[in-house]
Amino acid sequence: MKQERYPHRACRSRTHILNWRVFYSLNLAIFTSMLGMGIVIPFMPIYAKTLGATGVSIGLFFASFPLAQILFMPLIGRLSDRHGRKAFIAAGLLLSSLMSLVYVSAPNIVYLTLGRFFQGIAVALIIPISTAYVGDLAPAEKRGELMGIFNLALTSSIGVGPLLGGWVSDTYGMALSFYLMGGLNGLAFLFVLFFLDEARSPHAEVRRSPSYRELLRRPSVRGITLYRMVTSIQMGLWFSFLPLLAVELLQLSQSRIGIIMATYMLVNSLVQIPFGRMADRYSKRLLIIISGYLASFAFVTILFSAGFWDLLLISGFTGIMGALAGPALTALAAGEGKQGGMGAMMGVLNMALSVGMMLGPVVAGMLSDIVGLRPLFGFGAVAGGIGTLLFTWLTTEKPVPVEGQKEVEAG
Repeated sequence: MKQERYPHRACRSRTHILNWRVFYSLNLAIFTSMLGMGIVIPFMPIYAKTLGATGVSIGLFFASFPLAQILFMPLIGRLSDRHGRKAFIAAGLLLSSLMSLVYVSAPNIVYLTLGRFFQGIAVALIIPISTAYVGDLAPAEKRGELMGIFNLALTSSIGVGPLLGGWVSDTYGMALSFYLMGGLNGLAFLFVLFFLDEARSPHAEVRRSPSYRELLRRPSVRGITLYRMVTSIQMGLWFSFLPLLAVELLQLSQSRIGIIMATYMLVNSLVQIPFGRMADRYSKRLLIIISGYLASFAFVTILFSAGFWDLLLISGFTGIMGALAGPALTALAAGEGKQGGMGAMMGVLNMALSVGMMLGPVVAGMLSDIVGLRPLFGFGAVAGGIGTLLFTWLTTEKPVPVEGQKEVEAG
């Protein structure tokens, strides 16, 4: 028995050393890329307004990004399971870099929306495939912690980006922010191209990945994807309409909007690792449920916000709640992906995020022209509460009857 265990442990030790090197290389590339994208977050809806956008067209502009992900992510996830991850990540970074030129030269909202669609394709190549990469690397007992570290690289960069972008936009104009986005994504592309290795052979995974239909037959997968979808509806509202509320109703500057948007991501990033470790030690499901209800309550408070400090406090609280659920949810998804098809599972998870990011701005855009900006966040609170309730139901373990009971019932 000892002879059987010892080689397994030795092999695992060697893999562990290799995993950390590749893992941190990936994190550095993602941090650089998302920093560039975060720079333009504070003023994208404001920029769209300068090109003649209405509430509906702003909703469609933001919806074009997740629509591209919905259309392309299923194919990309399955192909990365078969052919490896590196080429897809590198292609996404290069495309995202080129999109900065499309943004800065956009003559109207239609052109801008088309550019946003192509950037959605780029992010479909980067984020779910990078998440699957981490899922390939992570042993089960460290899955929450490693997902927390990866989310730290992701959220901290998007947090720092709005701070930098708000200042650059106020001081030097929006065009320079777009050029910075392009340059940083180009730098991340070169880093991946020359320094990132494949974590494993692309054929090391299960020979046949489950289809998306097979994955969604599992109640736990349906619960995970539904929760991700409704929380992304909230996220879509936050990033697309909160800046407009801050400008039009509260008369805040772009720098202050950048601080508010950055606070969400920075606070979120600061607690990713401890919450990731918590997800390894305690019930992942319970952490997700607590986060879902409290984050929805925070959206209700936006209805009564009166200025910068109110929004800053709400931003910090929702950032904490997002971090409480993030590593736990991704770790649950990675556990499902380990049964075969990590790229497919992460594609499903990120596709759910994209559906929510598309539905949120479109529905909110139509509502905003009718009821105004504030009531939109009440809609987000209701969606989050319902989604959390359904997640709780779908992920409840059903009792499995023992063989003796089956025979008695059959008799």
